[in-house]
Order: sequence, then C-alpha cells, then structure tokens
Amino acid sequence: MPRPPKPPKRPKERSPLGAVTFSLVFLVLGLVAVLDLLDVFPVGAAGYFAAALATIGLGLLVGTWFGRARWLIALGLVTAAALGVATVAESYDRVRGVDGDVTWAPTDYRDLANRYENNFGDAVLDLRAVDFDKKDTEIIVAINFGKATVVVPPNVDVTTLADVNAGDADVFGNRSGGLEGKLRESTDLGPDGPGGGKLRLIVHVNAGNLEVTR
Repeated sequence: MPRPPKPPKRPKERSPLGAVTFSLVFLVLGLVAVLDLLDVFPVGAAGYFAAALATIGLGLLVGTWFGRARWLIALGLVTAAALGVATVAESYDRVRGVDGDVTWAPTDYRDLANRYENNFGDAVLDLRAVDFDKKDTEIIVAINFGKATVVVPPNVDVTTLADVNAGDADVFGNRSGGLEGKLRESTDLGPDGPGGGKLRLIVHVNAGNLEVTR
C-alpha cells in the first residue's frame, strides 16, 4: 500500500522586523530634521545618512535574536555608500580657498566653513550676519601673501590665536608687528561681556597684515 504524501510545509511567517525598522528610519530622520531646523543640532546630509545607517544597524542587531530581514543588509550597504559620498562632499565644503582679493560673508551659521584659505591677495571674512549665540565654534583663516581682515558680531566672545610671520597684527585695537612670527593669543568678550557664544579664531598670515575687529 503506497504511503500517503507528506503534507506540505507551512510557509514561514514573514518577519515584521523589516517593516518596523524601515518605519523607524523615517521616524529618526524626522527627529533629526526637526533638531536641524530648530538649530538644536545642526547637521548636514552626512548626518541624515548616519542616523539612517545607525537605525538599520540596530534593526540588524535585533534580527540576530528576533526575526529576520535580510534585505536590511542591502539597504545598509547602500546607505553606507551614500554616507561616504556625503562625507567626502561636505569635507570639500569645509575649506573655502581662492586666489586674488576675496570677501567671504556667510549669512547663516550653516554657511560657515571650518577653514578659509587665500594664497595671494587680500581676504575679508565678514561674520557679522552669523548668530553664534549658544555655540562654540572654531574657524581657521590661512593667508599666504596679503592682508587678512576678520569682522565679528558685536556680542560673540572671541579668542584669537594670531600667527603673523612678516607683518603687523591689529586684534581689537591691540597692535603688534615685526618679523617675530610668534603665536599670540588674546580674548575679547565684546561690549556686553561674557555671553553671545564663543568663537575661536586661528589666523595664519605668512606675509601681510592682520586685522580682527567688530
């Protein structure tokens, strides 16, 4: 007598982990966007990709114990690649360099670069439109040959590290000069005293003059 055929195996239930993780990615991106818009935690494109990648990684970690969602691996690889591209792109934006006379005048804190460079010519960095309140910022200005002028808002607390190899420096009315090339540090709290954010200026001038004023 022939044996009865084996009953077909019950299909495995689809794990909800993938859908839950995907939803959490959008939730986390929404929270990051709110913090970004409120200037609580300003981030660039790389910050969004990093938040998404962290959430996907958490989903994969949970998947080692509960449920499976292998397609999250592919999503994680794509997000990691996008994070790398965004990080490289933003790193280029951290340096603003030109040749010839130039004026940099960022209108928002997000427009600031970490470093401003100019090889030949006078350079003006006008920061009066930037709100530094409740922020701690460091900016490097490097000039090879020419005059460097930095204009800061009236209320920000500024610590200046000035390195002028051959030329004069005027930092908030304190003048120094010669060929000494010494690194000089000074702090000016502005007319309002402490408060208004902190700005650390590191200025290198190879040959030329420096002026930091409000």
